[in-house]
This record gives sequence, C-alpha cells and structure tokens, in this order.
Amino acid sequence: MLTIDIDAEGFATLTIDMPGRSMNVIDWNFNSAFDEVMSGLLADIAVKGIVIVSGKPSFVAGADLAIMKDFLAPGMTPASASRKIGEIGQVLRKFEQGGKPVVAAASGTALGGGLELMLAAHYRIAADNPRARFGLPEVTLGLLPGAGGTQRLPRLIGVAKALPILLNGRPLTVVAAKDAGIIDEIVPPENLVAAAKAAIREGRVSAGAPWDIKGYRLPGDQPSSTATLDLFSMTNARMLAETQGNYPAPKAILSCVFEGMRLPIDKGLKIERDYFGTLVTDQIAHRMIRTLFFAHQTAAKSGWTPGDPADANVKAGREAYVAEGLHLVRDGAQPDTVENVARSVGMEKGPIEIAREQNRDLPEKTSNATVSIDDIRTRLLTIQALTAARCLEADGERGAGHVDLNAVLGWGFPAWLGGPLSFIDAMGAEAFVEQANRLASRYGRRFQPPSSVIAQVGKSAGFYETTRSGA
Repeated sequence: MLTIDIDAEGFATLTIDMPGRSMNVIDWNFNSAFDEVMSGLLADIAVKGIVIVSGKPSFVAGADLAIMKDFLAPGMTPASASRKIGEIGQVLRKFEQGGKPVVAAASGTALGGGLELMLAAHYRIAADNPRARFGLPEVTLGLLPGAGGTQRLPRLIGVAKALPILLNGRPLTVVAAKDAGIIDEIVPPENLVAAAKAAIREGRVSAGAPWDIKGYRLPGDQPSSTATLDLFSMTNARMLAETQGNYPAPKAILSCVFEGMRLPIDKGLKIERDYFGTLVTDQIAHRMIRTLFFAHQTAAKSGWTPGDPADANVKAGREAYVAEGLHLVRDGAQPDTVENVARSVGMEKGPIEIAREQNRDLPEKTSNATVSIDDIRTRLLTIQALTAARCLEADGERGAGHVDLNAVLGWGFPAWLGGPLSFIDAMGAEAFVEQANRLASRYGRRFQPPSSVIAQVGKSAGFYETTRSGA
C-alpha cells in the first residue's frame, strides 16, 4: 500500500498504491498505515523532505465505501462521528506540523479526502493531465469536508475563491486549480517527482503551513472586513434561494468558514469536525449518501448509466409528474403556483415547465376551487413515489437504489429526499398508504398504493434494509 524510497539527498518519496484497486482511496487501514509511515519519516533525522506520490494514474479519489458505511451505522452520534473523522484530521495535522517540508505530487485526480491530504502538504505539484480533477464534492452528498477542507482552502486561497469550490462541489481541471491557487506547479508527468524534489532543494517549500506562522493573514479581504461580511450575506441569501432551505450542508459549510476564519487553525478544525458530525448523522445525508454514493457505485460496477432519458422507469416517473401538474391546473391551481411549490420541495424543474418543453397545452380549468399549497406538494410527491414503487414491482432486479437514483438523475426528484422510495421509507408505509388512499378517494385510481407498499405496513423495514428511524 505504501512504499518508501529515500535518495542520497535525504528526500523520501512515499508512494501510495493500494493493491487490488484502480484508484487509491482513504479507509481506516490506509489512515493507520499512513500515520505510521509518516511518523517514521518525520522522526528520521536522515530525511530532509518528503514527497507524496501515487502509484496509479490518479492521486487519491476520496473516502472508501467502508468509511461511509461506518458513519451511517446505527448508534453513530454527532459526537462519535466528530471524533471518528478526527482520526483522519489528526494524521494530516501531524505531518503538517512535523517540521519537515512535504510536497504532494499528484499524477491525476484528487477529490475529497485526497485533496484535503494535498492541502495539508506544504507545496502542491500536479502533472499536466487533462483528465485530472481537483475538488471537494462532499456537499453533493449532504456533507462537508471533515479533514480540514473548509479551513485550509480559505486560508490558502482566500474566502472569496474558496466558497464557490466548497459550496457547489464541482471539481476543477488542473489548470483551473492552478489558477485558483490550489496547485503551485503544473509539470510534465515524467518530471513529477524530480520537480517536487527540486522545489524542496531550492528552498521553495517551507517546513510548515503559513497559517501556523505568527502574523499570518488570510489572503484577500479579512474576516471582519465589510467586503467579507457582505460576501457571506449575499452568499447565504443566494444559497437559501437555490436550496429552499432543504439542504443543511451548504449552510454548515458557510458557518464553518465564517466561524473558523476568525480563529486559530486548530479551533477551526474542531468546528469543522463538529459540523461534520452533525451532518453525517442527519437523515438527509443518510438518504443522499445511500442514493448518490452507494447506488451510484453499484451502477458503475454493473455498467448501467443512471438517469438515462430513454430508460422506461425515467419516462414513467417524468410522465406521472408532468401529468399530475396538469391535473392540478385542471383542478384549479395556478400554473405559477404549481411551479413554485415544485421548486420549493427541490424538484429540478416544475411540471408545467417540462410540459411546455414538450409542447403540451395546459388544460382548461374544470373547477374554481382553491388548491392549497400543501395539496400541491402532497400530490406531486405522492404520485412520483407511487410510480417509482410500481416501476420496482415491474422490474426489481436492480433494487430500490436503482429506482431512486434514476429518479434523482433522470427526472430531477429532490436529492435531499434520497429518491421516491426513500421518501416512502422515511414517511413509513402505514402513513404513506393512508395518504395515498385518501388521495385516491378524492382524485382517482392513479393514487391507489401498489401491493408492494401495502405489504410493508406494520413491518420494521421498507424498500431498504433499515428501520424506520434510519430511513
């Protein structure tokens, strides 16, 4: 997994190459081994500097499935999750303060914990690799970077540059990462190790992080400046408008940066760990991780492309959603109200917008009755959940995760709900069946619950092998 080569100059090259894997990932075994090896190098008086490289085309792709499963295990509390993620953070902090120059030399992609490892190094070099991506995508799973990402990135490149990277989760190309100030050098792949050693030899790599030096100042506008306060205010307003308050992770990231930049790094890291612990034990993150991480991994292994517009389940879900939007207009709801409610629960597009894209005419109203916002929300979500359950009954080979991932990526079902089957599980089969029957009695057979959902009433598990409290 880890090999060491120390040259005549005293430069140690530590190569990460996890056996049996196409990419390096961070798991507990890696963290322990990395700690042991780095501690030995830091203690060795013959070692003058350390270069961390990968034996694979990419650097480190992020957290392993096993780590994610541990955080989602029953009994994990915010405090225990905070301590657990701290095990990774402590290893990074140890070599950051180890007193020897450390260069992270990336052959390719570094995401999540992989980029956090690079941020803890004192200098960062990347190969000129057009396929390489660098980023912190945790927000897309309802989380935040828990091993220093929210604290080191703003201290490295400034708050204004760091916030978009942290809040949108989109990875950067190597050139964009260099332009942002994350990468110090881009070199030809064959020169990666030589360039890293040259940086140490020429005195361009300090033996400590700038934020550990007395008198350090944040790049750009300072935390208490009017410009920074305005930036946080505008970012918070924009974030709330985009997420409708459904996603706690962006708000937690913003809080981490706002609070942490006013404190020494170690106190900022503690704040980050605590926010991470709160997020990772929240059911929104559980649902998002289950669908967007675990189900996505399963899809990748099977060769299936989730969210394919031509997929029968995607077509059925989208059609049911659009048709219900048109039913609501026919029943007296204003089209704009239907759209606003759909967006407020997190739908990617409103049903009326999709109908217009399909060149479908809006129906004439058949009633002057007032359709409440709650009724619009309930009908839109319920019809999608019922359709998803019927799709699973018709073709259950790929399981609930397949249907939920298809729904989120295929027709824009709210990711924070984890998918329509996760929505049923979270509500509980009994409550959902009661709601569906109530709607069926009023609006017709399309709301009648399928047998697969009715069969779950009174049982502790739903579409997923989990208790109601963990749904």
